[in-house]
Amino acid sequence: MGYAFKADIRHYFDSVDHRILLGIIAQRVCDVRVLLLIETILNHHQTAVPGKGMPLGNLTSQFFANVYLDELDHFVKHGLKAKYYIRYVDDFVVLHRDRRVLERWKQEISTYLRQHLELELHPEKSKIIPLRKGMTLLGFRVFYHFRFLKKSNARRIWGRIGRFKEMHDAGIIERKEIVQSLEGWFAYAAFADTFNLRKKVASKFNSLFGSAKSG
Repeated sequence: MGYAFKADIRHYFDSVDHRILLGIIAQRVCDVRVLLLIETILNHHQTAVPGKGMPLGNLTSQFFANVYLDELDHFVKHGLKAKYYIRYVDDFVVLHRDRRVLERWKQEISTYLRQHLELELHPEKSKIIPLRKGMTLLGFRVFYHFRFLKKSNARRIWGRIGRFKEMHDAGIIERKEIVQSLEGWFAYAAFADTFNLRKKVASKFNSLFGSAKSG
């Protein structure tokens, strides 16, 4: 028996503090010109609260998001000495056999985020759950010995194929471009127990677009 503290940071990209982020980067980057460029990029994004927030689609934002929460990684791994911890951007999981330990860590993490990074845990998406019940992570339902693709993600692929068919018939996209896109989905879906689903998707694709030999 074990437990997972599955957490999410509330309005993460809108809450990143520019001053704190620049301070973190300045610990590693000494070039004033680079720091000024980063500050310009951050200030260019208009937000409801001046000095906070990053654009979701900007490539630098993905990098800065991980730099900002590297502070949390160090706190959890070295401050709390959590042995089992994983984070993907603002979603993270901490595992432990004792629920009471996770309850304490949850409070300490919440305090650390608030005091050092001016962030808050999402009140509805940050919970401690028994591992036997499984948890949702990165589009999967994860259990002890197996993983399922979330039902919504499984349904979404059929809609994508339908849209690909419409675009292909309209001459907007070529078959090889569809193949490239689907290869990415197949690689992602392969992390779960999706053999039958992937087989059905491949069959549907071939029925709509033909095999490679037939073009």
